[in-house]
Formats: sequence, C-alpha cells, structure tokens
Amino acid sequence: MKYKYSEIISGLASGFSNLIFRWLLIGSVFVVAFQSATRVDAADQIITRDQTLFGEIDSVSTQAVRFIPRGSTKSAQEIDVTDVVMVQFSGEPQALVESKKRLVENDFVGALEAIEQVSKDDIQSESVAIRGEYAYVCAAATGHVAMSTHENLLSALQSIEEVLDQFTRSIHYYDLLELAGDLETNLGRYDQATVRYKEIGLGSPLLMVRARRLQGNLLAAEDQHKKAIVEFEKVQSCGLGGGFIEQEKMLACLGRSESLISLSRFDEAISLVGTMLSAEYPDEVPSADVRRLLGKAYSILGQSFLGMKQDQEALVAYLTVDLVYGETSDTHAESLFRLFHLWNKGGYPRRAEEVREKLIKNYPRSTWAAELDASAK
Repeated sequence: MKYKYSEIISGLASGFSNLIFRWLLIGSVFVVAFQSATRVDAADQIITRDQTLFGEIDSVSTQAVRFIPRGSTKSAQEIDVTDVVMVQFSGEPQALVESKKRLVENDFVGALEAIEQVSKDDIQSESVAIRGEYAYVCAAATGHVAMSTHENLLSALQSIEEVLDQFTRSIHYYDLLELAGDLETNLGRYDQATVRYKEIGLGSPLLMVRARRLQGNLLAAEDQHKKAIVEFEKVQSCGLGGGFIEQEKMLACLGRSESLISLSRFDEAISLVGTMLSAEYPDEVPSADVRRLLGKAYSILGQSFLGMKQDQEALVAYLTVDLVYGETSDTHAESLFRLFHLWNKGGYPRRAEEVREKLIKNYPRSTWAAELDASAK
C-alpha cells in the first residue's frame, strides 16, 4: 500500500514549529556564547551549561576548574567539570577554538578539518594548557570518527591513551576515559571497557551515575539486555538533580528503549520514548546535546515501528530525524538508509533515490552508506 504522502507532511508540519521553538529557547544562552569568532586575548572563557564566564583560569584538574571571574575581588571559585561545556584560554589559536566548537556540536569531521589548520610546530611553543586542549581535540575527534566508520579503532584508542598519560590533570580526562571505553567496546574488548568505565565511577557522585549508565551500554553490547535495563532504570531513578544528571537520565532512557527493542518489546519502547519527548528539557542541558538526544529518540521510534510492521509511522519518525535533527551524523545516516528502503517499499522510487544520493554524498564513509551499496548489489 502506498503511503499518503500529503498526510505525512501535514502531520509533521504541525509539530515542527513547536519543536523548533523549544529548541531555540533551550539554545539561546549556548548560541550567544559562540557568536564571536574572533580571538579573545583579554581573558580566559568558560562556557558552562547555562552561561559564559570571562576571567582567569587559575588551575584545572580532572574534577574542577578554579576560576577567577573578571572584575572579581573574591577568591577563585570552583566549577565542576560536569558543568563545563568548553574552555577557551587567552591567546588560543583561532583554529583550535573553532575545532572545539565543532566538537561540542558533534561535528567530528569538521573538528578534524579545523584542527588541521593549527601548525603542529607552533602548538609546541604554547602553554601546557593550550597543548592539552589541542591534544584532546585531536584524540576525541579521531576517536568519534573511527567509531562512526568502524575504521582505525585501535590507532584511535592508542592516541587517546597517549593523551591520558601525558595530560593527567586535564578537565577532559573522564570524557577521554569514556571514549576509550567506547572504543574498547567497539573492538569487542568488554573486560577492558569495564575497567575504563569503573575508573570513571571513582570520580564524583555525578560521574558515578555516568559510569552506571555506561555499564548499561556495555551490557547491551554483550546482548545482556535484561541486565542492561536494570542499570538504566537505576540511572533514571537517581535522586540527584541538575543538568548533567538530567542528560544522563535521557541517555539512560534511550539505552533502555534500545534494549527493549532488542527484546522485541516494541510497544514498551514507544511508550518510554514518547514520555521522554513530551517532557520539558532542562535549560542546563546544552542545545546541541538536546537535539542529538531528540534525534536519537525519533530514530528509536522508527526502529520500534519497523519492528511492529508499521511502516508509515516509521517513515514519519525517520523523516523527523532527516528534516529536523539531521546534524548528528550517525543517527542521520541511519535515518537516510531506512528512508531509502521505506520509500521504495511505499512506491516512491524517486524519493528513495533522493535520500540515497544524500546518504552517499554526506556520509560516504559511514557504515550505512557501505551497507546501502551492498544491499543494492
């Protein structure tokens, strides 16, 4: 049966304006923080989950940043690393600043392209803090690209280990540990991944919550979905608050939904994601992360509807990813792959060809593009 395309589009349009309006409200502070592309030599900057601070970074550690606000006569204040979205040291090369902005926006290929504009020779004459930022961006972006393409996983892991060994007080230490664990998981080295995630749990109580959520991801990767669901539920019932925890709860919700899909409990997954989509999103969660999570949520809805043989509903879900939340590469690439088959199945070969070309053009190295080529043979 052919899809009622006009009904699909009208149904989508009615919800898009509300979604976009909510996103603009959530992202207003975050966007303002990145409006200036000029070098800021007069002060260091810390972009937190809800504001941008100017002043002097007194010291950094794996747990917190000691910061003296500009014009303040008080002693340095400590900002927990879980509240820090991005730091910018006075005098940083502009290309490094740009690469970090792209990394925050989950544009990992763009981050690598920007960091290539930084001279490797010149960076060696910079401060330890700036060299650490440079090393972090190179390792993190490389690691994420490796996972999205399933290529060079081991070399990416080695790069991260080198940064962890060299910059032991970096505020990005736990983020790099998480990425190392994710790479270990992708390599099928679950015991090593467990070690990485447990080390994260040795940090603050907030990081213990993240470690538990990551353990749930690991159990899901091992097809232990019932155990994974238990871990995700513990995160969602956590009594702690704040933007960091709320983001962890959203991630746990998505992980739990995917495990429900793996157990063929599709209606439960749809209900769980639907509850998340109808909730208010905390202002402390950066807009780029909110959009990434919402895109993943609609992708999971698509998976659930496919499992229930409800192709038209799946089409709407994947169209939402494509038309509204298309900035997260892997989620967007998967949606285009699914749309290609759904449009063909529904009797719209021209639209199928359009999304096929879009997938090949925008994500030529993705596993979804490779799988599409294989299925077309």
